Amino acid sequence: MTTGVTSSQSPSSPNQIQNKGLNLQAQDFIKMMITQLQNQDPTQPMKNEELLAQMSQIGQLETSTQLQTSLKSVTLQTQIGSASALIGKSVQGLDSNGNPIDGLVNSVKVDGDSVDLQLDSGMSMALSNVTSIGPAPVVTK
Repeated sequence: MTTGVTSSQSPSSPNQIQNKGLNLQAQDFIKMMITQLQNQDPTQPMKNEELLAQMSQIGQLETSTQLQTSLKSVTLQTQIGSASALIGKSVQGLDSNGNPIDGLVNSVKVDGDSVDLQLDSGMSMALSNVTSIGPAPVVTK
């Protein structure tokens, strides 16, 4: 019987923002702002207030992205801790197709943002699909 926690997470940059298939970083917005400044009408240059507002928005975007990444990390670590506490316990819940399954939790697997329980039956159940938790069955000899 193998017990433990494994991860197959792929690292991602905390400065990336995903928007309908686009991966934009704060550096991309800075490049666009520089291009805008280089191509502005010299007779009507951008006002300092507008430039400062754009720079402030880039800073807010960066801070928001870092906060979102940190919160995802904390949530995942909390889920891993909760799932690892279930090792050796009996659980009931639903598989990925919505069918009821149960079994003894042998290990925990992290796959991306998902935490799955590996059961003694060889089946896998997402932590979020657990409906009932019980003590490990008592084995008599």
